[in-house]
Amino acid sequence: MVSFMGHRDIVRERSIRDFRMNSLHCPSCALQLQRRLLAVQGVEEVEVNFLEGMVRVIYDPGDIGSRDLERAVSAIGRQIAHAEEEHDHANERLTAASGLLLAGGAVAYLSGNPLLGIVKNVAVPLSGVLFGLGAVLGGFPVLRRAAAELRRRLLGIDLLVSIAIMGALALGETFEAAALAFLFGLAEWLEERAAARARRSIRDLLDRAPKRVTVLRDGRELELPVEAVSPGEVILVRPGETIGLDGVVARGRSSVSEAAITGESTPVTVEEGDPVYAGTLVEDGSLEIRVARPARESTLARIAALVEEAQHRKAPVERFVDRFARYYTPTVVGIAVLVALVPSLLGLPARTWILRALMLLVIACPCALAISTPVAMVSALVAAAKRGILAKGAAVLEAIAGVRFLALDKTGTLTTGELRAEVFPLDGADPGEILRIAAALERGSEHPIARAIRALAGDGDSLPDVEDFRALPGRGVRGRIGGEEYVVGRPELFRTLPEAIREFVVSGKSLVLVGKPEMPMGVILLSDELRPEAKGALAALRGLGVEPVLLTGDRAPVARRVAEALGIEEVHADLLPEEKLSLVEGLRERGGVAFVGDGINDAPALAAADVGIAMGAIGTDAAIEAGDVALMRDDLRGIPELVMLGRRALQVVRANIAVSITLKLVVAGFAFAGLVSLALAVLIGDVGASLLVIGNAMRLQGPPRGRGN
Repeated sequence: MVSFMGHRDIVRERSIRDFRMNSLHCPSCALQLQRRLLAVQGVEEVEVNFLEGMVRVIYDPGDIGSRDLERAVSAIGRQIAHAEEEHDHANERLTAASGLLLAGGAVAYLSGNPLLGIVKNVAVPLSGVLFGLGAVLGGFPVLRRAAAELRRRLLGIDLLVSIAIMGALALGETFEAAALAFLFGLAEWLEERAAARARRSIRDLLDRAPKRVTVLRDGRELELPVEAVSPGEVILVRPGETIGLDGVVARGRSSVSEAAITGESTPVTVEEGDPVYAGTLVEDGSLEIRVARPARESTLARIAALVEEAQHRKAPVERFVDRFARYYTPTVVGIAVLVALVPSLLGLPARTWILRALMLLVIACPCALAISTPVAMVSALVAAAKRGILAKGAAVLEAIAGVRFLALDKTGTLTTGELRAEVFPLDGADPGEILRIAAALERGSEHPIARAIRALAGDGDSLPDVEDFRALPGRGVRGRIGGEEYVVGRPELFRTLPEAIREFVVSGKSLVLVGKPEMPMGVILLSDELRPEAKGALAALRGLGVEPVLLTGDRAPVARRVAEALGIEEVHADLLPEEKLSLVEGLRERGGVAFVGDGINDAPALAAADVGIAMGAIGTDAAIEAGDVALMRDDLRGIPELVMLGRRALQVVRANIAVSITLKLVVAGFAFAGLVSLALAVLIGDVGASLLVIGNAMRLQGPPRGRGN
């Protein structure tokens, strides 16, 4: 699949067209369509999303016009429509008619096979006529697509089935031909329903937010579409209603269920100044909400967009299946040709062996095999999103399933991140002055330590101005206040440390020193509470064979205290960002590693890990975009859930592949031995395999099997 999202140098202006494919019924068809479109002059990139039934083409309008592009797609044999048009059900109606004729023919045959008449002294049985009509009606869509494949010199599923239908008719096997046409159409319909279900699951994320909201304008209540409401306006949400737009509570107090975004069923209490999000439910009080973002940029819209985009990122196992299917079909076709020719040349009954060869052609259709992986992976991605876990692609699910280590930051990950600060002056310094200097230097930072210092300092308007400010990543900050240079940060930033510092160092609490580079004026001690679910979540991970590792920039006594409380054996403290990065890379060499951080300060480590996980991403653009996974709620239990889901997804994929190949090999063996009919071969090898694969994949959207507590 060629992604249209990646960076590419633009020499000339490019245009984008989206098409909905009404007859794109399997991944191998999607692959063939993509290859042919890429060969069209002027087409630069193509992305075919089988599950969405959509094709996106990036092209140079100087080389090919929009209408010419549409004709090029049509020439490949695909009935196209603009993205906003509804699906055409003509093929489904033909399949239904084929099924009725097949049933009618069976009734006529079982009731004594009455004659329709005598033509040129030949009896024409009613069942044969009904079967023949059923084969023609059911096979028409397939034959039409097969003709296009021939013109393009393609060896695709439609051509294989068409040869089998026409071959059965030529041999007088009208029942076999009708059954093949109907059952193949039924298999297509089942696969389309599976894709539609996955699409609905994604769209349901957006549908959780109302399309209209009550806006307060000039003292009046107006009901308007969410698209008509601008940031800064105030909307009214009553008890029992769903919030339509992201914003901040301007008036009121209520419990709000955020299950639609975070997967957490316990409501949170919000009041004036608290953020709220589209798609969340107001339970017991009216809220006036000042809109923060337009509808298209809401947290819910970003979640849905990321889940949809995640479908385009294939896992290694999915790419393997694509390559396997590419060689599998021609191989079986070659075997079928040999089955038809060799026995006939040896004097065996030609009719019998041609019929068996036709069965092998039908069995060669890799529909169930090709759909086995994408349906399972999309099902798992949607299931994760419903639990407030955004995994950015099937490759992430495969990677998380194989991790052996989970590297964790401390502040905001294993702890709540809500720090409490205390000031301790040294050598008679003024505590208020120490706090003012620290708060001024930390004015622009969103690190939890900086927030705690500013919260203790109070009114930010009274803080002094800072000049020549410099951030020292992983160590602290420095700058000039009133012409004097001050430093806020770790002990090594100061040339001299008084003896009194020793008792603070061994206290087991985080500390920040404040003062001039020569000597600190005071110490700010910070205490942080462990997350209540952290111990159970890490125990659940150990039960899954994933070993937690603590990587923190905090001091060793603090890190050891946290590690002992949570049962973490491997601890690395006093780390700079580059040292965290080096340790993550080292863990990768020992086995797969996932890194959990806040998505902002730990960006290098998040990028270096096999899987980067950002905690508490709700409402935070940077956190959602960072790493490979975004946990929408501040809850570590989402990590063992994700590991289990990734492993279940891989188990389902492997089972689907095994079922698809095994069924086809078994049916092929029986067909070669002449023990099954053409209809039975289709029923078991195609329809049956598709049903098993789809049903198995849909199980992933069920409840998780376990959860760390």
